[in-house]
Amino acid sequence: MLDSAGGLARAAVDSWPGYTVHNPGSGGKEQARRQETTDQMEPVGVGSVLVQPQALEQHPTVRLPQPPQVAAFARRYLIDTDYLLPKDLIEANRLDFQHFYLKHVLKSNYLAPLDKERVRSILDVGCGTGRWVIEMARAFPQARVYGIDLEWSTPSQKLPPNVSFLQGDVLQGLPFSEHTFDYVHQRLLAMGIPAKRWPFLLQELQRVTAPGGWIELFEGGDTFVNAGPALRLFIEWYRQASKRAGYDPAIADRLGNLFQGLGLHHVRLETLSVPVGPWGRHEGVMLQKNLMATFPGLFPLLQQQLNIEEGQFNTVLREINREIEMLQIEYQYYVVYGQK
Repeated sequence: MLDSAGGLARAAVDSWPGYTVHNPGSGGKEQARRQETTDQMEPVGVGSVLVQPQALEQHPTVRLPQPPQVAAFARRYLIDTDYLLPKDLIEANRLDFQHFYLKHVLKSNYLAPLDKERVRSILDVGCGTGRWVIEMARAFPQARVYGIDLEWSTPSQKLPPNVSFLQGDVLQGLPFSEHTFDYVHQRLLAMGIPAKRWPFLLQELQRVTAPGGWIELFEGGDTFVNAGPALRLFIEWYRQASKRAGYDPAIADRLGNLFQGLGLHHVRLETLSVPVGPWGRHEGVMLQKNLMATFPGLFPLLQQQLNIEEGQFNTVLREINREIEMLQIEYQYYVVYGQK
């Protein structure tokens, strides 16, 4: 039997062969230990290990060894993973910018009707740079807030004491016991989840959500209203390449039906039509910048699946930016949430 929360934290990490614990509160020093078995943990999902939430309070970040990566087209991509977009500093900056844009659009970090007095544990699946996790930890100081992602870098800002990060592949199963979280959040992972893996992932979200807890998903569709010919061509490229690679570019349209299949209550699907470009003023220009920073990262996918040449790709991107400046284009986001 363990005699302290710190001991439990160490046992939790020791049960993950190859994992490293990073404790921001101890000067950034990393410690690695291995242990083949433990009485405190048991396997869940596929290739994942159960983590007890209290086990991370002393060591708020659990990290895998660096995922295999490859440099391509002046960008860095992870290999042996399902994530299509780059994982580099450029992408990290874009994700931060995107977070602030989405918060501006939604006027909040969440739409589910959470009871702030009752929420004690929150999970962000695919947490990216951790901005959302950190802000939620400050908004819910009584709750423990967890983020998990394929790759995660320690933010330059000081972490709130109620934050924990884990590095790992959510498609191998979430490393938590059932009924752990009062609120589970996932945002913009359509380009990281193959079509055939969505049912498994949604079941995992449902499994780790406590009775009465909420699940919320936010996704971008592949629909632009009043798009010009260059943007329509690019979207058609994206649809074809995504399908060939095993992804569903229109998954956002089906989130409501998928949620109903989970047996959730009070399911609500909201469609947000937002302006793209100067006609939408500050909000529109922000989305224009985000899209024009996102599209270049898709070139490897389009080249590999459709043999699109780099010169043709760059020409189309320039024309898209010109169209956005001239036309009143709208883009659609989808938010769905439900209660277990």
